[in-house]
Amino acid sequence: MVRQLRQGKGRNGLVLANGGVVTYQAVVCLSSSPRRDGLPYPIANPLPPVVTDVQVPEVDEKAEGDSFIETYTVEFNRDGSPLRGHVVGRLKSNGHRFLANHADENTLSQLCSQDVEPIGRDGRVKTASDGRNLFAFVGDLARL
Repeated sequence: MVRQLRQGKGRNGLVLANGGVVTYQAVVCLSSSPRRDGLPYPIANPLPPVVTDVQVPEVDEKAEGDSFIETYTVEFNRDGSPLRGHVVGRLKSNGHRFLANHADENTLSQLCSQDVEPIGRDGRVKTASDGRNLFAFVGDLARL
């Protein structure tokens, strides 16, 4: 990005990167122009080391009940077929957060859908006999 900006191929650039095992994120905004307000760029990070003004929900290790998806990801096999869905959800009863896997193949298929966004969709979570939380969409509640 620096080379592109120095060659005059744009005025601003954004670089995003992952690190670790996709557990860290890095972002840098670059520009070939100085700040418009004329102030110097900060030497130190202006953000506090710990964010304290955001309420973080409690996490239930064993979750059960009506819920909705806050975010999710799908793990794929080497042949490109879906292997496992990972859901971060919120219980409607108490607002606590939970982690779960997909409960059945239909739920996994819906998590992979390019037609319907799973975030915000209702479902149900239940703790299985092996201790894992399993999530299914509302239409699949009979399977839980």
